Amino acid sequence: MNAQGSSRTVLFDVGGVLVDTHPDPQAIAELFGDGSRGLTTLVDQAMWTHRGDYDAGLPDRDFWDRIAGDCGHPEPSSALLKQLVALDTSRMDTANEATLALVRRLRHQGVRVGILSNTPYPVAKAIRHSKWGSLFDFFAFSCHYGVCKPSRGIYRDVLVRLNVPHENVIFIDDRRENVRAAELLGVQGIVWKGVEDAETRLKELGVLL
Repeated sequence: MNAQGSSRTVLFDVGGVLVDTHPDPQAIAELFGDGSRGLTTLVDQAMWTHRGDYDAGLPDRDFWDRIAGDCGHPEPSSALLKQLVALDTSRMDTANEATLALVRRLRHQGVRVGILSNTPYPVAKAIRHSKWGSLFDFFAFSCHYGVCKPSRGIYRDVLVRLNVPHENVIFIDDRRENVRAAELLGVQGIVWKGVEDAETRLKELGVLL
């Protein structure tokens, strides 16, 4: 069932909700040529230092060059850059099947389902082209806005695009601050604690039968 005309909309975050895996610092360190604990730790720190800028639209080369520089490595070659991007996007090949089952139930009941995620350009593209991405009617990725959740700007634009009463929108995210920012604009929020808890909350809100 296509639910694009529904006034009830449930928006899902990706990382930690739809997709369980996070960037693997050891695998990245190995691509740099050294999978040692020391470099893995540096990669992990650099990843999260610069990830927000990447999610907000920083080009691939700039992001990975920052990580390489923080780890004492030269600018990645074109071949290495391609490998790094491919490694990051490969996490989107599969999603949590239990969460997808919930998405399918919502669609079957006529609820519009969408994605609202802090995501860089290549990962956003991978999501749209994934098999599970076809389950969603609506996409909002931070890379297209230049800001990340919990910035209010991204929520405001999403609500304009949805063009439904704010209270008819439910947002599910594993980070409380992201949910709270949506709630301050009148959206119904659910902090992700797993599929069963989300199902219970959606039933309480009258969205899931």
